[in-house]
Order: sequence, then structure tokens, then C-alpha cells
Amino acid sequence: MYKLKNCVQHYAWGSSTALTQRFGLANPAHLPIAEVWMGAHPSASSTLLVQGQWKSLAAEIAAHPVAMLGRATYERFHQLPFLLKLLAADQPLSIQVHPTKLAAQQGFEREDNLRIPLDHLNRNYRDANHKPEVIYALTPFKALNGFKSFNEIAQAFQKFEWDHPAVKAFIQCPDSVRLRQLFIACLRLEEEEKQRVLTRLIQSADQQEVEIEQTIRMIAKVWPDDRGLLMPLFLNIIDLRPGEALYLAAGTPHTYLQGMGVEIMANSDNVLRAGLTTKHIDIDELVANVQFHEKKVEQLTLSPLVNGNHSHYPVPDPDFRLSIITLISPVMVSTHGLPQILLCLEGTLNLISEEQCLTLSLGESAFIPANQGAFTLEGQGQVALATVGLTASPTGNVSLVKERISDGVSDFKM
Repeated sequence: MYKLKNCVQHYAWGSSTALTQRFGLANPAHLPIAEVWMGAHPSASSTLLVQGQWKSLAAEIAAHPVAMLGRATYERFHQLPFLLKLLAADQPLSIQVHPTKLAAQQGFEREDNLRIPLDHLNRNYRDANHKPEVIYALTPFKALNGFKSFNEIAQAFQKFEWDHPAVKAFIQCPDSVRLRQLFIACLRLEEEEKQRVLTRLIQSADQQEVEIEQTIRMIAKVWPDDRGLLMPLFLNIIDLRPGEALYLAAGTPHTYLQGMGVEIMANSDNVLRAGLTTKHIDIDELVANVQFHEKKVEQLTLSPLVNGNHSHYPVPDPDFRLSIITLISPVMVSTHGLPQILLCLEGTLNLISEEQCLTLSLGESAFIPANQGAFTLEGQGQVALATVGLTASPTGNVSLVKERISDGVSDFKM
């Protein structure tokens, strides 16, 4: 078992105080701290202490893949397939969409064939992987995610009274085809009309105290001239309470607006942006990856499977799964041949195996290699446990994992 040192990301939308106040994260320069990455992403791998030396987790996995990942994970993914993060948003992130795995593979190959450098500002696909995500709220957390019902979108634009052919067409016949046309029309607004529309939108929002208008005002404080300001008319506005979680699927437009949480995702950096950003926006590629379907909020929020002190947030993707354990009495945990990352969210916890005792304080994390077997969690507090959503059958085949918890023991077993 290895304690981790993790990379801190100082993105402009991050909070300069939230992670310091909650987890004691050092920030002497008072920079915005947006994310802390726990995993083996090639651009910002965690490090671990091996025989007195700090080494890259990605390099150790490359050197000992089966021992670190387990055979099922190695044969399916050839890498640690998830990335765990602490995230603190003080300002809105970009409106974005993530591609499906097939679209990512095709897009990555296409841009490679065009010899676009991986670090080029206009590159869309940084890798060949999809990027489903889950955010678990540690504080009240506000987000946009998924298209509202078509009727709700029509009502929002009707109330706005914008005289545009795409608006009229959608209001008359609200369906996927016309939603796509309206979405594109908003993204392709010429500068003069964009300024006129956004000015009117902000003025209208200043006169009302309802959810859409409040959200528009919130975004306009940071992005008053950005087309993304129109997105609250399209997307579900979601307010998570601490302990609630949100799933962000491929093809679903979304953004985080404010709050602190634990995020887990597939190990990818593929982001197609639609607004609230100064970064590259490829409208054609974005629209090709958007699924223009209605999404109810209850389809997007995750109801945990709860047993005693253990909450598991199920997702359809094999790359990851997330569990939250509130520790009252000792708990036995088994890796069952899968790698794990543990993050201490509250208190102080001891990880005890036959050969080792590792202590995690608030905000500290540890990597548990697949070959560790079982260990005991002791102490008082709360831990986030991230692992792979696979298990190996006796025949060597892999399948999505199912949770079994009995007698207060979390054994993460098929």
C-alpha cells in the first residue's frame, strides 16, 4: 500500500480557499486551486514512495502492470483506467461534451493522420478514450447537465421572446432535429447579433427571481459576452446537496458552476467545448458528438446503493466505480485483484494489512495495488474508495462488477 503525492491544477475557475479550508491544502501564493489529481494520467501522474524514493505511479504501473493493475484490468485497459479528483469550482467551467469511445478512437486516429501535435491548441482529441464522469458533492454543488424536456426548452425561449427563425421553428415543433438547429444557431451567432441577444438576456434576467434567470446572472458575472450564457435555456439546472452525486455521460452537454466535490472519470482528456471558455471551440465536431435527447434530472443524478455505513454509486461504465465509506467500526476490504485509490474525506484512518500499517489523515490518499489482497480500515472518519468496475470470472472473462455488502463488511465482491 502506498501513500500518494498528487498534482495540483491551478485552473482559473478554481477556488483559492475551499480546498485549503476543508483539507488543509497548502496555498501560500493564494492561487486558485481547481483540482487535485489522484491517478496515473500521463500529463500529471501521482507519485508514490518506493524503497525510500518517490516514483511516478504511471511508471511503476508500466514496470509492474499485472501486480499493480491485476490481470483483468491490464488485459482490458492496459493502464489505470480511472482518475480520481478533488475539485473546487469558484466560477463556471466551460460548457462541454465528451465523445463516446468509438468517436474518440476515430477522432484521435483522424487527427494523428493529419499530424496535428497532441499539445496543439486546436486539437480536439488528446487520446483515444471516452470520458464518462461522476461528481460527488462535498458542499452544495450547482451544475448544468443534459437537455431539459423539449417543452421546457420551448417555454424558456418563448419567454425570452427572441425573434429568430430557429427559435420559431423549435417552438412550433419541439423535437431533436429542431433542437439541433437551434443549438447550432446559438453557437454560430455573429458578433453584433450575439451582443444584442446577450445584452437583452442579461437585462431580462435582472428583472426576475426564478431559477433560469438566477443562473444566467451567476454566469454573467464571469462570462457576460459568451454564447454559453444561453445554455441555461437548454440544460437542466441541478443543485446537489452534500452526499448526492451526478453522472455525466458521453454526448451530454454539461458544466459545473460552483461547489466542491470528489470527481471520478475514465482516464481521458477529451473535451469538446461549447462556450464559457477562451479555449478552442470546434462547432462541427462538437455537434457531431452531442446527443440531442431530453434528460430528466432523475436520470442524471445517482441514487446510491446503501448498506449500513457504505454507499456505492453505480454507473454503466467498466472504467470506474465510486464508494463512500463512513467508518464507525473496523471494516475489512479486499481488492479482489483490482487496483484501488482511497481518499480520506474526514478524520484519520489506518489501513492495516499483515505486513503494513498506513495512516491517512484528512485529504491524504493511497494507492492499493491489485495484488494486495485484503486489508482492514480502522479509525473514525470517511473515505472515498475508487476502483475499476470489472471483476474476473474463473474462466478469465471480465464483466461489470456487482456490489455485495454483508454483515457490515465491505468486500467489493461479485
